[in-house]
Amino acid sequence: MSLRVTQLLLGLSLLLNCFVLAGFVYRTWIEPPPVLREARPAPPRGGPLEMLAQDVKLDDGQRAALKDLFDRYADERRQRIHEIQKLREAMGEELKKPTFDMNRIDALVDQMTSLRADLQKQSLAAIAQFADRIRPDQRQQLQTILAERFGGWRPPSGGTSQRSGPAPARSPQ
Repeated sequence: MSLRVTQLLLGLSLLLNCFVLAGFVYRTWIEPPPVLREARPAPPRGGPLEMLAQDVKLDDGQRAALKDLFDRYADERRQRIHEIQKLREAMGEELKKPTFDMNRIDALVDQMTSLRADLQKQSLAAIAQFADRIRPDQRQQLQTILAERFGGWRPPSGGTSQRSGPAPARSPQ
């Protein structure tokens, strides 16, 4: 009888090991890979200007009045980003060559730097136009947000002005 119990236990152990092995094989090779990063809300399509509009809580009337500014800014931004992407592709092609042409790479880097600076200037010009068209309380909130994001400044607590560490992360432009 003891021999039968031992055989039964060995059989159950073998069955359990088979299930564990099958689960391992399924999890490793068959199951689709899990999403590696957490689901985050998609950034606003309009870039920094749309993010600021959400932060200062524009009402529907203000959004309608600013629609032309948002559309023009989004189109110009999209065009500039497309130009930057073309330069990145050209740089990638240049770097694939067996010997780098540093003069060509330097020129591409200079062009990309210029386009990024233009994009930053364009964003700030659009923000200035945006600030002119919002209510004074929203403008004050906008100034605080801009000071935090661009300058790393935090509003004083207790009446003294202070400068904090690095600015919070912001979306790429």
